[in-house]
Amino acid sequence: MKNIILAAIALLLMVSGCQSNNKSHSQNDSKSIEDNEVQEVRNVEEQNSFNASFKNINGETVSVSDLRGKVVIMNFWATWCPPCIAEMPSLQKLHEDLQSEKDIVFMAIEVDQNIDKAAKFMAKNKYSLPLYTVDSDLPEELHTNSIPMTVILAKNGDIVGKQVGMMDFKSEKLKQGLIDLTKENER
Repeated sequence: MKNIILAAIALLLMVSGCQSNNKSHSQNDSKSIEDNEVQEVRNVEEQNSFNASFKNINGETVSVSDLRGKVVIMNFWATWCPPCIAEMPSLQKLHEDLQSEKDIVFMAIEVDQNIDKAAKFMAKNKYSLPLYTVDSDLPEELHTNSIPMTVILAKNGDIVGKQVGMMDFKSEKLKQGLIDLTKENER
């Protein structure tokens, strides 16, 4: 089932991005995905070893381990990044469409450590995506020099999709794939 979901997600990805000079990202982007491919960062058996924490607009810290049992869509972005801004409406629509899914969590993670500026951008555009900023060093699995970047975590914390560059969030197949991930048992 997971392979079918990964294949569906792979068909939905588009590539383009902005270069980020954020210090929390690696100096080389050897894990970027091109030509509509989804990358599994590690074999499933080797995953679950990373953690990172993020701070929301209220100053509350959330770590990846706190989100076990949920499917997590992490979108790394910045207000100055045209591809980030271009994909935001479709990400917002997906968020709205899946709000009733209690086992799906969205995280719009701004990479410039300026959550107040990002909050103003979100309010101006009437986006309700949960806003976060990085609150720890990012593990290698989440490093990139290019944004936007979207990472999808399964309920057990495994990275099941990583897209560096724009992503098409409008697809019904993507939406159904995320819902299907919520039905998988954690191992």
